[in-house]
Amino acid sequence: MNPARRWFLGGLLSLMGGCAAMRELPWPRTVPPEPQEADLGLRYHEWSKPGHARYEGPPPDWGTQPPRYKTYPDVPRITLPTPLEEEGGHLMAVMRARRSQRNYRDEPISLVELGQLLFAAQGITYPPGELRAAPSAGALYPIELYVLAHRVTDLERGAYHYAVQTHTLERIRAGDLRDAVSAAALGQGFIGEANVSFILSAIFQRTRWKYRERTYRYVLLEAGHIAQNLCLAATALGLGACPVGAFFDDDLNALLELDGHNEAALYIVAVGRV
Repeated sequence: MNPARRWFLGGLLSLMGGCAAMRELPWPRTVPPEPQEADLGLRYHEWSKPGHARYEGPPPDWGTQPPRYKTYPDVPRITLPTPLEEEGGHLMAVMRARRSQRNYRDEPISLVELGQLLFAAQGITYPPGELRAAPSAGALYPIELYVLAHRVTDLERGAYHYAVQTHTLERIRAGDLRDAVSAAALGQGFIGEANVSFILSAIFQRTRWKYRERTYRYVLLEAGHIAQNLCLAATALGLGACPVGAFFDDDLNALLELDGHNEAALYIVAVGRV
């Protein structure tokens, strides 16, 4: 074997040995992208479901409750004037009156009141841009709004989808769903006793294609905006509302025939006459 070939083969064997050794070292390596199913937002969504038991090792230490308020004791303080309701109009009175209500009277609400609640939550308030009553990252509007009607005048009991673009209800399931939604909400009976249970879901891809890893954060923020609109609108109408985040995801998704992956339930808002 001539010297040049011997040198080449020696170098090649050294390179191969070095690569094998590198693979055994605990150094960070570039990992090829995983499929979309490995999206961290969706992983978190699955991990945070009630009853989730896929822990490895001992359960996490969640710590103790921190102070309710953060203050800066050693800095100047400026006392603000007391808010005047007349300067803020009806909105300030509504803000003061809003409380989570879990006791409802056995009286129906009207279809007009239901329409006002839906419009306050998701209605199109600026038709030229199809902009809605609640803000949305990039105006992409991933949230879908469903109505479980329990006691609404001139509306049969069942599950409805709010068609935002036409301000109409689409009935997707008939029947009395009070017990089913209460069971899905960890047995919280007041949700079935309300006149209406609103369910907010998200179609994640509406936001994911643009905002990628920020998607889940933006979607949850938007759900909060809409839920607050519902609570304030209910208070303004003399109704009571209570937002609920505790539920069995799979059961609530099944109630609306959602796959829990491409579209998943995020929030419940119970509304009833008080």
